[in-house]
Amino acid sequence: MQMSLLCVKQPDVITAKIFEGHSHYVMQVAFNPKDTDTFASASLDGTIKIWNIGSPTAEFSLDGHSKGVNCIDYVSRGDKPYLLSGSDDFTIKVWDIETKSCVQTLEGHEHNVTAVCVHGELPIIITVSEDGNVHIWNAITFRLESTLNYALERVWAIGHLKGSDKVAFGFDKGTIVVKINGSHTWDSVNLQA
Repeated sequence: MQMSLLCVKQPDVITAKIFEGHSHYVMQVAFNPKDTDTFASASLDGTIKIWNIGSPTAEFSLDGHSKGVNCIDYVSRGDKPYLLSGSDDFTIKVWDIETKSCVQTLEGHEHNVTAVCVHGELPIIITVSEDGNVHIWNAITFRLESTLNYALERVWAIGHLKGSDKVAFGFDKGTIVVKINGSHTWDSVNLQA
């Protein structure tokens, strides 16, 4: 099975390009904030592909997960670009885009990792999983700092707004919005079940 990605440029003229290369569903696409002509795609074929919008074929693939890849997010440490990936193998990998290698594997979830997010203001990485847990990792040391569980079953999504101290999580049984204070303490501000 050949999977395709379609790139559409708007608003003036709609231009479409198809990017082919994955052999299973593409679960997420993320543009590189340091180079907006490149983007990454995560697939259930277990790979992450790095693309340039000028070419229909991938520049390279990142292989290292033993199962499908559900989510990705870019993170920068200084001028160096890194990519995070979360997988059905229960791990999060940190990839050095320049060397095309995995530099760290984050372990701690007990089920499929469904979303990863680099916080825009604080040096933290947030990951969520079908195990119902929200994990907070130090973005510098990659060490697990905190585990939160709101008893709303599986966690599917993370949302945050740059410049805001609020983070939203989507669960099987509702949505919760939490507020982060300077010491990375989380206070619930809204719960809908």
